[in-house]
Amino acid sequence: MVFYELFVRSFYDSNNDGIGDLKGLTMKLDYLKELGVEGIWLLPIMQSAAFHGYTVIDFYSINPSYGNIDDFKELIQEAHNRNIKIILDIPINHTSVKCEWFQKAVNGDEKYKNYYVWANEKTNLKEKRHWDDSLIWFKYKNKYFYGLFGSSSPDLNFENKELWNEIKNIFKFWLDLGVDGFRLDAAKHIFDYDIENMKFKYQHEKNIEFWNEMVNYIKNINKNAIIISEIWDSPEIVKKYHGIFDVEFNFPFSYYIKDTIKYHDPRILVQGINETLHHYISGSIKSISGNFFTNHDMERLMTTFNEDINMSKMAFNILMTLPGYPFIYYGDEIGMRGKIIDVNYTEDSQEPMQWYESGFGPGQTEWKGCKFNPPYNFISVEEQEKIKQSILNHVKDLISFRKENKWLENSLISNLFNDRFTISYILKSHNKEIKVYHNIKPQKTKVKKETYKSYKIYGQGIIKDNYIVLEGFSSIILEK
Repeated sequence: MVFYELFVRSFYDSNNDGIGDLKGLTMKLDYLKELGVEGIWLLPIMQSAAFHGYTVIDFYSINPSYGNIDDFKELIQEAHNRNIKIILDIPINHTSVKCEWFQKAVNGDEKYKNYYVWANEKTNLKEKRHWDDSLIWFKYKNKYFYGLFGSSSPDLNFENKELWNEIKNIFKFWLDLGVDGFRLDAAKHIFDYDIENMKFKYQHEKNIEFWNEMVNYIKNINKNAIIISEIWDSPEIVKKYHGIFDVEFNFPFSYYIKDTIKYHDPRILVQGINETLHHYISGSIKSISGNFFTNHDMERLMTTFNEDINMSKMAFNILMTLPGYPFIYYGDEIGMRGKIIDVNYTEDSQEPMQWYESGFGPGQTEWKGCKFNPPYNFISVEEQEKIKQSILNHVKDLISFRKENKWLENSLISNLFNDRFTISYILKSHNKEIKVYHNIKPQKTKVKKETYKSYKIYGQGIIKDNYIVLEGFSSIILEK
């Protein structure tokens, strides 16, 4: 399956308030269908005061800026009519301080007090989170709460088993509305604070117990539900969770792809495949690798490559010619730019989707100024649909190839090899086999021509008598 990560606020506006909404997304489903998208991962759409939606006020409601439950039902129906699945992002690690649960807790309700983690005499109120030295304890009405993701995001206390039932009710609510699965935000953070010793500590065994129970619950309601986990960590930590979820986001591999192209070094990709796609070499596949290069918390691809379109096309060549499920961040298919200066401020990587070359037109969202994607810079669907060599049409062609060869999702990798210019590998599944060459450098190179039934070139290349001339940042796929 080819997935598309979509931020409703930035996508398409149906009522001229400048904010993307569910009706607007429904109006643009045909664009996604034509692109080749088979599943939409929706960033949180529940009621939230935060622009990104990750601090939820009410888990059983729709953000009124996006519409209502009926709009969501219509979206699901229309998506399903086009054979597109809807995967909902649910951030259950924490709530908003505006959440009714938290407000009841701070006002003394014993049931809801036990939903959160509070400071006591053992607490070091100056403790900071390990990745950027931000504080993790915050004062609210003379009480200190634990909030790993900021002062507006009090963490839930999953030592409280009553809370587990509350979370199950949330999953059931959305499944009953027709969603096809969930993206589980911050999956390794369910148990990340040692309450007994009052200090930050990942407790992976407890996380695994929790998620096993939740996944089994979800599958009992809908055995075909797709469960996607976000575990942003080293390959060693990701391996601990292998087999629990249907799809595991492969964060380490996202960096391997980008660094391979950025530094023109095919050895990096070989290392990345060996380290993070090893289960597609050994055949011990228990969870599908969710492959991507960027998301809403990361710098956009074109910015990473200093706006080099050929390098971005090369990244898509790699993404679409490996096993697993590819995920595309909205706007990357038209080369949108976006830089994150601070992990706490991600707006610049979530700018409005650019439909028009002028930057204005029906449905164009305008909730934020386009610092990185200004008008008349060839960063629009309108302009790129016209030009055969655009990144948009390049991505469409790759997705079309991918969908014609669904077997690639579960294929095995063999014959992994690199020289100074290229990386090559064979993908096999039953009686199907292809060989792929990627020229990672900007200069052209030659590769040996082999017996094949057909070939596809993504980029530029010429087939000679006994060799192939492959231009820089180009790939060739040989069907055996």
